[in-house]
Amino acid sequence: MKRVTKIVLAALLAVLAFSCKKPVNPDLPTINWASNPNFSQQELAPGLDGAISITAPGKIDLLTITLGLGDYNILANPYIGVSSNKGAGSKSPVFDLVDDSTVAAFLQRLGMSAGSGLRGKTATNFNLVDILETLIEGQPVQNNTSFTMKIDLKDQAGNNKSATAKFHFTSAPDFVWEANPAFNTVDLNASPISCKIKVNAPGKIDKLTITLENGADNTLVSYIKNRTTGETLVIDLVNDEKVASSFKTYFPSGTAVSGKTELLMDFGFMYTTMYDMGASTNVFTIKALDKNGKETTGQLKFKK
Repeated sequence: MKRVTKIVLAALLAVLAFSCKKPVNPDLPTINWASNPNFSQQELAPGLDGAISITAPGKIDLLTITLGLGDYNILANPYIGVSSNKGAGSKSPVFDLVDDSTVAAFLQRLGMSAGSGLRGKTATNFNLVDILETLIEGQPVQNNTSFTMKIDLKDQAGNNKSATAKFHFTSAPDFVWEANPAFNTVDLNASPISCKIKVNAPGKIDKLTITLENGADNTLVSYIKNRTTGETLVIDLVNDEKVASSFKTYFPSGTAVSGKTELLMDFGFMYTTMYDMGASTNVFTIKALDKNGKETTGQLKFKK
């Protein structure tokens, strides 16, 4: 009897909970991010989907994006025509997608709908990632930087809807050669220099390879092939166990590479192999891919 009573009570509570849930008003405006419906913070990484869909059954009246770019607020100013909406210091710039023709022209170049023609529409779409990445393209954005993009929508019935997208920026991998910052060609016949290369990867290393390019001295080609699985010219520092043992004096490998944020590679073996090499220019291409999908390529050149 008690068990039956508990079942009935649970059913009644479920019905009550359902009946108390407020139904969605189909007449109110909405802001949807299909790939991130909860608008949780996203890492700015290759392939990130920033597509936003707007619906306004009461017809769009105002639509703005407030750009929380922090130290980079002024980057948006060339694309803003309304002076009061320009960024300055801690003041975030504002993109008015309806009434600012300069903003509209910028977004239209990116393939998005904008301008006075949006007023009265019941739906539109734009891509936050495309906007943000265009603004910061080519800029030396510091690692561990955060951005926000606040969307404010108002329909012609006076209904409002807001949503804030948050993004985090992690720098791509980079290479530092302290003894040769410009990565100039090294003359092996001159006084030796340190050939230790530092790899920085704030996003954590996923793959790291060193490839000896075609045209290298035959002695060096044999040296590399004899130390890689399959006798290839690709030194895989994450997955090749033969590389792990044969290059252990010069390169870390396996778990000492995967997931790490920094490490050292030593190309000092070029000075020990040079005595059997003829006149040649030998090029190594380094590729580092991090866990966010960001890849960086660099080259080292050694002349005999």
